[in-house]
Amino acid sequence: MVPRATTWNHFMKRSPPASATWTWPVVALLLLASALAGYPQAQKKSATSTQEKPDALLAAAMEKMSTGVWSVNGTVAVKKTIKLHGLLSGEDFDLTMEPGVNPNTPMREIVIKDKAWICSDGETWHAGSPDDRLLYNRAHVPIMVDRRLPPFEKVGTEQRDGQTLLHVRLKVPEKKINPKELPQYWIVLDSQGQAQYIGHTEMPMFSQAKKEVLYCSFDYAPAKENIAPPPLGPPVDDKAYGFYDIEQHKFDWKGKIVRLQVTPKLLESKQIGESTYRAFLKDTATPNHYGIVEFPYDALVQLGFLKKIVNGTHGWEELEKMGALGRTEGEPVSFYVEVIPIGEKPAARAMAVGAKFNRDTDGTVSYSWGSSSPAASSSPKPSAESAAVTTESPMPGTEESDGNLVNRGIEKAKKGDLDGAIADFDRAIKLNPKDDAPYYNRA
Repeated sequence: MVPRATTWNHFMKRSPPASATWTWPVVALLLLASALAGYPQAQKKSATSTQEKPDALLAAAMEKMSTGVWSVNGTVAVKKTIKLHGLLSGEDFDLTMEPGVNPNTPMREIVIKDKAWICSDGETWHAGSPDDRLLYNRAHVPIMVDRRLPPFEKVGTEQRDGQTLLHVRLKVPEKKINPKELPQYWIVLDSQGQAQYIGHTEMPMFSQAKKEVLYCSFDYAPAKENIAPPPLGPPVDDKAYGFYDIEQHKFDWKGKIVRLQVTPKLLESKQIGESTYRAFLKDTATPNHYGIVEFPYDALVQLGFLKKIVNGTHGWEELEKMGALGRTEGEPVSFYVEVIPIGEKPAARAMAVGAKFNRDTDGTVSYSWGSSSPAASSSPKPSAESAAVTTESPMPGTEESDGNLVNRGIEKAKKGDLDGAIADFDRAIKLNPKDDAPYYNRA
């Protein structure tokens, strides 16, 4: 098995000389970013010899936080300060970012195993992708276990809210470095001096995508609640409806889910937010009615209406000239929408939540854009042009390890091939879902 590439391979491609390791504070940040790529586990030492070492206490705290549910509350600052709070549990999370993609509106994302939900307008939920882990990475990387830590040193011991906290920070030879430029942890200790969990952390993180440093500050604590799916109910029934039905029943169906069936041709696509698009469609009812549905990010592509995401407002003829229009004929397309009444008039917002309805054995309800949805089954095979946007065959003779894919994705991103880079990061995630490097670079 080919070992995963190190952080230096991910971000620098060539290690700096040893004498330059601590010349600039930002290099220390990159060293901490070993969280993104992982290292082999250090050899275990006896309990007696590790109790007094900050590194061992920090590793023990991270190990304890790898199970259970933990609350997180803090900020990420760069050009502006973003608030981030919610719950973490292994690879599952329920996190809210303020502001979100829309000004003055928080964005909340929940991922439980292979199911994901996003709320970006403060009131409606739709199916997301469990691979979208930007919020998770920011909150989880500081406490991620299963890596060899660089050396830390003790700063002091503090008392907060009746708890004893050991303050440690990254150990560097130079004494003139601003401590705020170094990763720091406050470890909660029990009466015997044993690590319980990380109560607070302050650290910089380097964003390869934007070539900038993010300053993170997070509080952690054991959570009193579990991560649960959003309150999305099952569809009102199994029937397929049209726009006229939604308008006539908008008050009875307020906040409920119905299945909408439309013709396969997209008449107009309009971007109304950073990650939200309105589609003008015609239903299959008799007589036909036209209406507008709001879709998240790439849902129009997943349903086959478009071959690629297109910003701005474009009619079907313009989309066709751009090579972005998907299928225009064939079987009807159905998907699920949440009905939101608008005033007293016969009008309602139709928010697409997914193409496939799922009900787990425990009764949990979720929606997804999975390939087994009715829409996907009626989609034609992608053309060569469409396939070039989302997939790329590996180079002959190149072994597709997750490390190689991440490195290749970084090189593509530098050349401006963002679609190709994302495809490589997605493939790396499938090969090794536990490696945070492809998640981080993809974000």
